[in-house]
Amino acid sequence: MNKIQQDLRLLPAHYKKYAFGILIFSIILIILIALKSIPVDKHIVKEIPITGILVSMFILAFTRNKVEDELTSKIRLKAFAGAFIFGAGSVIVEPFVNIFFEHSFSSDKGAAQLVMAMFIFYFIIFYLSLKNR
Repeated sequence: MNKIQQDLRLLPAHYKKYAFGILIFSIILIILIALKSIPVDKHIVKEIPITGILVSMFILAFTRNKVEDELTSKIRLKAFAGAFIFGAGSVIVEPFVNIFFEHSFSSDKGAAQLVMAMFIFYFIIFYLSLKNR
């Protein structure tokens, strides 16, 4: 085992099943709440499914693939770095965009939306890089 694989303490590959289970449960919960078959408080409606989706994305991002080699670890680290730069850049650029376009864009982006956008950016970069290796 090389140094990169020792530094990355990833979850075992079978944790992807748990992550997809949490993701499917969260999506089903969103659908049931949208159909109003579950009467729930409005604050809980937003928080529980979003938290479930974020937890599942976190588990998926930190779960190793069945075949994890040095190149996959390097691609994973580059995708994490790209997602971080994307998140930091969007936080820095968003106020200027709102100033120049006179608040035509929503500026009340919460932390959950930012982290979700960073995870989506990570997955896009990671899987495109794996496909093109």
